[in-house]
Amino acid sequence: MSTPPGPQDPYGAQPPAGGMPPNYYGGAPQQPGPPPQNYLVWAIISVFLCWPLAIPAIIFSTQVNTKWAQGDAMGAQESSRKAKTFALWATIAGAVSIVLWFALSAAGILAAGSIDSTY
Repeated sequence: MSTPPGPQDPYGAQPPAGGMPPNYYGGAPQQPGPPPQNYLVWAIISVFLCWPLAIPAIIFSTQVNTKWAQGDAMGAQESSRKAKTFALWATIAGAVSIVLWFALSAAGILAAGSIDSTY
């Protein structure tokens, strides 16, 4: 008399040695733990600071959850790292631009006030 398959495997197949059991519904096996942070909110806000660097940040941040759902943990972590880097640089570039704009505006106002308008 043979023993019936265990409750873990309804089809009688053995899970791979040393790995996670396959997903019987056709998807990738679930990754342990939560997915990496995608930085989507930061990427969207950085559009108002420096959009040329914010667009890649948005693209990479939207790839994080997709790659994680497909079982590509390394790809999800890489996209998360790139999204954070582009959002950081967009924020820095935007902050520097704003400070320069205020400094140049103040210098222009001060220079305009010191011009002698008498002929």
